[in-house]
Amino acid sequence: MRKYWKVMLAALLLIAAAVLRLGVYSAEKTKYEQGVQKTGALIAAQERTIEENRRYAGVREKLPQAEAQIEESRRALYAHFPTELREEDQILYVLYLEQLFGTEIDFSFGEVTPLRSFSDGSALCGLTLTVNYETDYQGFKDMIQYLASDSRVTSIRYCTMQYNAEKNIVSGSLTLLCYLMQSELLEYRAPEISAPDTGKENIFVQDTDAGNISGQEAAS
Repeated sequence: MRKYWKVMLAALLLIAAAVLRLGVYSAEKTKYEQGVQKTGALIAAQERTIEENRRYAGVREKLPQAEAQIEESRRALYAHFPTELREEDQILYVLYLEQLFGTEIDFSFGEVTPLRSFSDGSALCGLTLTVNYETDYQGFKDMIQYLASDSRVTSIRYCTMQYNAEKNIVSGSLTLLCYLMQSELLEYRAPEISAPDTGKENIFVQDTDAGNISGQEAAS
């Protein structure tokens, strides 16, 4: 009887060992097959990459030059825009418009608003400048024509106009949008605005052939 139980126990142990071995084998086999598939997929992807590299080898050699041209073009485009218009720049701009159109202009300082962001970190912004004007009809047309072709890239957002036929005077307000480009590629530069001729440097000094005479001496 004892011998019989030993045989049964041995048989059970053999069966358990076989099941355990079969389970471990199946798991390892599955893992191995998955590894083979993954390796095969990687090899196939590398082969496709090699084939594409061979096919576009000539194009890839031209990429650095093309990228340099794109960068140069982007810099040239950004250079058309000022980085900012400070308050003193806005004053000079309006004084320039006054000189250009021969009219006195009232204005309010503008605020900068982001318009669009780009992938390189740059941002196109707009500065809204409100201008109140009074001029003759020809001056108004000249002003519109100038703003339409302004090198500072300015657009007219809103415009009001009242015309006095008796005096041939046009008055109203303009809302101008001055475009700015905020980019690490650009540095602040004062806008190229011709300084208006404001007259004599000192109204209390008068030039004569004998030299300068003060306003008090001239009055006497």
